Amino acid sequence: MDITPTNVMRSLCDRVPDALTFLIDQHERVISALVAQILAGVGTAEDVEECVSDVFVAAWRRASQYDPARGTVRTWLLMLAKYQALDMRRQLTPQEHLGLDLFAPTADPVVEAVLSRERQQALVEHIERLEPGVRAVVVRRYLAAMAIPAIAEDLGIARSAVDNRLFRGRRQLRDFLAAEDEGGHSVGNRRH
Repeated sequence: MDITPTNVMRSLCDRVPDALTFLIDQHERVISALVAQILAGVGTAEDVEECVSDVFVAAWRRASQYDPARGTVRTWLLMLAKYQALDMRRQLTPQEHLGLDLFAPTADPVVEAVLSRERQQALVEHIERLEPGVRAVVVRRYLAAMAIPAIAEDLGIARSAVDNRLFRGRRQLRDFLAAEDEGGHSVGNRRH
């Protein structure tokens, strides 16, 4: 049987090895990019490679948990990658260097949207459209859960610049989410 985007998850549930090979061929690049961003500054190339492998092992083991009603295969894999990389980042980061604001609870709607599986894909697409400097800060803060001082050090910019870019990024993302809600568009029916 040929593996296609339509039958890959069914085949993965049936433990067809070619299905895993297909997923790796189709998604390894984007998974590696996300993992590398999350591990930036704390992980080595080997750590990134190990984490990416762990993502595909998790996909193999959890294939039956995939729900197409909740998102695409790509989105599901990105969520697996995000959590796998964040776990590895925590393991690689000495505790004394973690900023307290990393663990601070927040009611920020942008953070809530990032964590929402339903809106994840739409938000990722919008984050990709942010200007590069703003995008770099937003990805590190909300996807990689980096502390603000660590972001400033990682990017070689002042903390005030990080705060400014976060403010601009949150404003743009809120505008996007508000427009999506007002327009009554569901994530799956949005048009660009």
